[in-house]
Amino acid sequence: MGTITFNGKEIPFDEGDNIIEAAKKAGTEIPHYCYHPGLSIVAQCRMCLVEIEGARKLATACSTPCNNGMVVSSESPTVKEAVSGVQEFLLLNHPLDCPICDQAGECSLQEYSLKHAASDCRTDLNRRTYIDIDMGPSIKKNMNRCIHCTRCIRYCNEVGDIYEMVALQRGNNTEIVTVDDKPLMTAYSGGLADVCPVGSLTTKDFRFSKRVWYLRRNDSICDGCSKGCNITVSHEKNLVFRLEPRENQEINKWWMCDEGRYGFHFAQSPSRVLAPAVKGGGSMESAQWSEAGARFNDLVVGAQSIAVVASADITNEEADLLKSSLPKAELYSYSPSVDSSSEDKALDHLIRRKDKSPNLKGLEGRGYSAFSKFNPSKFNLVVYASGGKVRPPYGIAKLSETTVGLGVFLKEEVDGFDVILPGPSWLEKEGSFTNYDEINQHFGQAIRPIGLAKPMSVVLSKYLADSVWQAG
Repeated sequence: MGTITFNGKEIPFDEGDNIIEAAKKAGTEIPHYCYHPGLSIVAQCRMCLVEIEGARKLATACSTPCNNGMVVSSESPTVKEAVSGVQEFLLLNHPLDCPICDQAGECSLQEYSLKHAASDCRTDLNRRTYIDIDMGPSIKKNMNRCIHCTRCIRYCNEVGDIYEMVALQRGNNTEIVTVDDKPLMTAYSGGLADVCPVGSLTTKDFRFSKRVWYLRRNDSICDGCSKGCNITVSHEKNLVFRLEPRENQEINKWWMCDEGRYGFHFAQSPSRVLAPAVKGGGSMESAQWSEAGARFNDLVVGAQSIAVVASADITNEEADLLKSSLPKAELYSYSPSVDSSSEDKALDHLIRRKDKSPNLKGLEGRGYSAFSKFNPSKFNLVVYASGGKVRPPYGIAKLSETTVGLGVFLKEEVDGFDVILPGPSWLEKEGSFTNYDEINQHFGQAIRPIGLAKPMSVVLSKYLADSVWQAG
């Protein structure tokens, strides 16, 4: 721990900090493109130039570690002139297509151009041009916008752990490509759009779907596996458009996998059951909440033996509600990929886990038994609670005498159920998940419940008679 003098102000730094990180902690941003705190340092964009007292020339803030007593300026006339010149060079080939670029509104090239660039361009050379290219199932490349920061190459090498992107040619002719033009294979390809500081690499899933300045953002937790990655949910008019990683050094650092990034679409699926339904004439028919709720209550009151099977993507709070509101029920948890958390393991060096549910640890800690111990023949009523991401076991509703579905279901999954009581997905409620490492994380509600979905707390308190709660 020491201090440096930065732009006339003494600021502290931690051991190993470079000047960019020290300035960031003091609330000042030094402009940069190639630097990312989660990637190796190459100091090639030259935007982070600073003047250090006693040094013979300007230094790059990303590659210069802080030393106690160092005096640094990012605002001297020499620095401003140099940074403006660098920005001018970076714009030589960049197209004037901000109005149609998906990066518009969150583009550091736009921001730094306004703050640091000259008001005009001194070149009349033609800009280089390339056609847009698919780089696999997730990423679209627009090489015209590339500024050769090489973040994408380092990301594939160091985060994706697959050496599949390279830079061909040199100087003005440099082009970023995949090796042998093969599609990206990394399970983290969506992160290329996160690290790209301009609009050169964009995700097909979000491309041209919504302007970012219309989006509202909420912090949340990924429901894709037992890792519990911290994420940001971007939405507008009660529709979710994208998920992005949110920094948490203890869990997912700056990253998330593609499976989690694109796994939210089930919540907005056209086949999602959005209204209560009861069995009538051998098939499920839409019903009013009062009718479906009364049928649910009658089934619970008349049942001699009840089992609650909870998919391991319901929240800890919902698990507690089921346990307290159905005190005579036996409790079971279901995850499609593991029977218990003891079978869970890492699938790679970074994030992905074998357990494809976010809260198996939480359910186990609340007394829910492994699904392998569930014997449907023992019960004349099964209540299956679903958070939506974990799909129900095939044919579970046909294994017991009577089955009630509580939560998120698709139309093709409700055959055999007697009552469906639609609930919100994790995007539409608040609660907490407990990850594989027993870290409990709370997340907030991003959007309102879709359709006629009601929170489990409302369903259990409104449609179960007091005698049910007090039984046992």
